[in-house]
Formats: sequence, structure tokens, C-alpha cells
Amino acid sequence: MQPIIELHNIVKYYGDNCVVDGINLDIYPNEFVTLLGPSGCGKTTTLRMIAGFEYPNSGEIIVNGKIINELPAYARPVNTVFQRYALFPHLNVFENVAFGLRNYARNAAKTNCKLKYTRSVENEKINYNKLVDAEKEKYQKQTADLFEVLNDKNATAIVKADAKKKINEFKAELFSKIKVFKTELNGKLKEIKTQYKADIKECPSGLVDFFGGKEKMLQEAIEDKKRFGKKNPEKVNYFDMRRTINRKIEEAVSEALKMVNLSGFEKRTIDKISGGQMQRVAIARAIVLKPKILLLDEPLSALDLKLRQNMQYELKEMQRNLGITFIFVTHDQEEAMVMSDRIIVMKDGVIQQQGSPKDIYNEPINRYVANFIGESNIIEGVYLRKNIVHFLGADWKVVGYEFDDEEKVDVVIRPEDWDVVPLEKAHIVGKVISSIFKGVHFELIVEIEGQEFIVHTYEDVKTGEDVGLKIDEYEICLMKVDGSCKKIVPIE
Repeated sequence: MQPIIELHNIVKYYGDNCVVDGINLDIYPNEFVTLLGPSGCGKTTTLRMIAGFEYPNSGEIIVNGKIINELPAYARPVNTVFQRYALFPHLNVFENVAFGLRNYARNAAKTNCKLKYTRSVENEKINYNKLVDAEKEKYQKQTADLFEVLNDKNATAIVKADAKKKINEFKAELFSKIKVFKTELNGKLKEIKTQYKADIKECPSGLVDFFGGKEKMLQEAIEDKKRFGKKNPEKVNYFDMRRTINRKIEEAVSEALKMVNLSGFEKRTIDKISGGQMQRVAIARAIVLKPKILLLDEPLSALDLKLRQNMQYELKEMQRNLGITFIFVTHDQEEAMVMSDRIIVMKDGVIQQQGSPKDIYNEPINRYVANFIGESNIIEGVYLRKNIVHFLGADWKVVGYEFDDEEKVDVVIRPEDWDVVPLEKAHIVGKVISSIFKGVHFELIVEIEGQEFIVHTYEDVKTGEDVGLKIDEYEICLMKVDGSCKKIVPIE
């Protein structure tokens, strides 16, 4: 499958600070991708570069096979939902959602034509200025000695008159060449403008194209005139077409509001709706334009816990129904795990690991990812030989990995993977130094060989008691100490 977005060696500096350092990433159609990391990791900057609000210092941003580095934000096939929503307080819900449609003055094709025209004009003017500057420099060299003669008090009047004559000849030659250059420039600019007008005529026009093209809209305008009993329905003027376009806008806005469960809120003002409803209005305003890609910059961070959890499921369901690519930015691991098809874990402007939520959680590549995604117990160990690892003073069976014999490794055990068993069946024994009931389970802090580990269990083990622990061989995760890629082998 061809990626819809490709990031090739993207680098971004703010002053001397490198905030995005050589990112390479492919994003595919209809995928829900989450950029996950702490504040300052470069995730929002990456999103803003895709949106066109920031430009990379180097690298390529490719959408649908075309490099869009210099394309302005309004011409890109993306829409953005901002962290602070950016709703218009003087407009009601309906007009906020309709804003993009009402201002759909130019489509991307026309913008590309204008950009091409602007660049061509700028290039011709630059070439003209280079030619003029070269002639001026030549003139200055030709007349430098002559001006010295004019300023020489000892020079005779005849010599000065001859020098002045030559200066005027060189000046006339300079102006003549500049005039030729100017004529050539005007001719080229005229050709460029003629081509631009021809290209613009080939571009579809705004909302008419958005709602299906001229022929379809013309037919709908005729049907509208018939429905209202207008005379001469076959003759459609500007006002008839505008009336039909307004109807299409109303239908599109109503459909978008229905999709975010805000039907009936059209006339509400922004100050009369809740934070969660504001969030939905912002999403409706983005999806009403039917973008191929929707960018979401931490849109749930301002919501309370319960509403945030509900919106997570709603966003994922909305993405499935719309069938478009979502790129979501968050520092919240739970949001990423719940909604994402793929998670991109970032740190210091570098991608640490990418994969499905299950892969990221079960097979973290280094200590940073293991600690950032969920809770982890990370233990120093030694891979003794095939399927045997030593840690916490005991040998443990492990499957699915291939390391060198006697290689040092990091062992990752999630709190829920420990099994609390009777002491006589335990592989190791620890002492409970803390026990907290968390509703679904007890969270134990268990001390083993001077180290503290987190254990989740349904057993009510009291503080100060000894506890027997074992772990299934399939639940032990191993990582290379240096964080490099590990070799995972099929389980026999």
C-alpha cells in the first residue's frame, strides 16, 4: 500500500536547539497514528510541519506522492483540531462549523497554479536584477578612471571634455541594455500571466467542485427551482446557484454535527456549551471539509477524566466511519493505547519505537519506552543460554528471544504479569512493604534482594507478610542493554 504521508529525514531547529532530529516515517490511508511522548519531544512540531504551520530546515514532507514543503497550510489536504479548539466566540455552533465551507474560495489546484505563477515571476525578476547588476558593475569599471580624470585639477579642459563624452557614451549604452532587459522581462511576464490564466481556467471552481462539479450543481439548482415553483427552471443564474450552494452547506454542516452527536445545537453560542461540546464542534468544523488527513493536537487534554475517556472511544469510532487518516498528538499513554492503530514513541526529537499498542507494550525496545508506556519493573539480568535468563538470584525460562550466551540484558516484567502463589510453589519470595487497594486489584510494593518491585494482584496480602512470586515464561520481556534492536524468534 502506498503511504499517504511520508517524512524523509525531517530536521527542525529553533535557534540552536534541534527539536526534530532526522525523523523518517510513513503513514498509510485510513490509519490512526499517535505521536506519543513527553513535553518537548518534538511531537507537536512534527504535526505542525505536516500541517504547514512550521517548515522543516531540511528533509521532505510528501503527501500523496507530492513534496509539499513549500505549500502553505491552507493549500494542504489536511485539517487541524487544535488543543485550545480555536472556535470563533462571535459565531454560533452552525456558523463555526460552516466557516470553512463559506470561505472555500480557492481549492488546492488553484493555489498550486498561483504558487507556480508567483515563483516564475520571482525567478524572472531575479534574473533581470542579476543582468542589470552585471551591467552596472561593468559601467563602474569602465568609468572609474574617467571620473578620476574629471576630478583631477591638473587635467586640461580638452581631456576632461573627452572623459565626460566617454562617460556619457557608456551611460547611454548601460541604459540601452537595461531597456532591452526590461522589454524582455515584460514579455516573459506577459507569457507567464497568459499561461497562469489558462491554467486557472482548467481548475475547478471552489464550492461548486467541492459539492460534485458544475453539471451536478446545475442539475440540483434546476430541481430546487422546480421544487419551489420558480419560473423558467432551466435558466439558472448566479443567485439560483448561490441558493443551492447554501442548501448544500446546511446539509453538510447538519451531517457533520450529527456525526459528533450535536444535532439540535446549531443555534447555540460558543459560551453556552460545555468543554466536551466545544471539542466536538472543533472536530465537526474539521471534518465538514472532508479532508484526507485530520491532525489532532492534544485535543482532549482540557477535558475532565470521564469525558476524556468517552471522547477517546468516540474519536476512534468516528475515524472508522469517516475512513480518513488521523494523526493524533498526546503525552497520555492511555489515550494512545485505546485509540491507535500505530504508536510512534518520541524522545528528544527522535523516534524511539513504533508499532501497534500491543507490540509497544509487550515488546519495548529500551528502558525509556518500557517506563513511558505503562508501569514496568526493569531488572538487570544475564542471558545464560538458549531460553534461560538469570535475574534476582534465580534462573528463569524465557521464550521468543535470541541473544549471545552470557550477554547482559534488561528484563522487563509488567506489574500484572507477576503471579502471587503459595510460598512452597514460589520461584522467589519477597516481603510486602506496601499494599494499596485500587478497586480492581491490590498494588503491592514487594522487596526482593534489596530492590522494590510493583506487583498487581487480586490477593489481599498484608503489609509485612512474605509473598511467593512466579512468572510465566511467556510474560518475561528481554531488551538489549544499549537499547538497540533485539532479535525476536518464533515460539516453537
